[in-house]
Amino acid sequence: MKLKIVATIVGFIGCMLLGACWQKQHEEAAEIAEEIADSLIMDSIYAEADTLLLDKETAITPLPASVDEFFGDFIFNFDQSNRLQRNRIRFPLPIIDIDGNKRLVEKRDWKHHYMFLQQDFCTVFWKSRQDMNLAQDTLISEAQVEQIYLHSRQINSFFFQRDSNTRQWMMIEEKIIPFEETELGPFLDFYRQFASDSVFQRHHIANPLSFSTVDEENEFALIEGNINKEQWFEFKPDMPKDILVNIHYGQDYHHPHRLFLQMRGINNGLQSLFTFKRHGEQWRLTALEN
Repeated sequence: MKLKIVATIVGFIGCMLLGACWQKQHEEAAEIAEEIADSLIMDSIYAEADTLLLDKETAITPLPASVDEFFGDFIFNFDQSNRLQRNRIRFPLPIIDIDGNKRLVEKRDWKHHYMFLQQDFCTVFWKSRQDMNLAQDTLISEAQVEQIYLHSRQINSFFFQRDSNTRQWMMIEEKIIPFEETELGPFLDFYRQFASDSVFQRHHIANPLSFSTVDEENEFALIEGNINKEQWFEFKPDMPKDILVNIHYGQDYHHPHRLFLQMRGINNGLQSLFTFKRHGEQWRLTALEN
């Protein structure tokens, strides 16, 4: 059914384009029609229905001017568009498994990969508030997106780099990394238990806990104060328990004594900032900005 729809669309586009008057225009139109046909057919094969809707939006309309300025803008468009993924991956793409074995994936074999859209949220770990400015830094030339699988203790890392000539972001490598090889590993083990075990959670939050939120009924005025452990279980937002997605703009994670976990909703605009501090070998949640 999808291929029949594609054929109809391509046929219509071909008729419109082939109505040009000059031979040169005929040739250019044919080339354009062929490119559009290839794109739509590949989308129908590799994508789910919801991805096709997203691809139509990004394939037909121009990409925002900031797509190669801010990595966050680029990766959002990259995540939803099959066409952009195929154009912005440096093929053959090296993929390295957890044992260090490498294989190369050609463009024709690439399957669309969601990094965070299917989770409905995006998370970023920061070591300091100052590091948060990296998300708006237009000069960074390397970045990573990390899919963190808490229960298998593995991280699927996607490495991106700006092309030195075009200044466009390109994905250059995919690699699976065990927790033992990342500086965030000990904290991630703590977080997995914290997010899934309410008894463990109760023993690892500050009492009182610093809490701030906005009053939607009073022109979004800021409300700041403290809550106790019982109130925490009333006010706490949902915390991801299986998969985290971290965007690594180049922030430092070396020997962290404090970590900020920033969580943003993709479709609902909700945002939470968790502050964790380490006392000896024990981590505790000390603040929530909701």
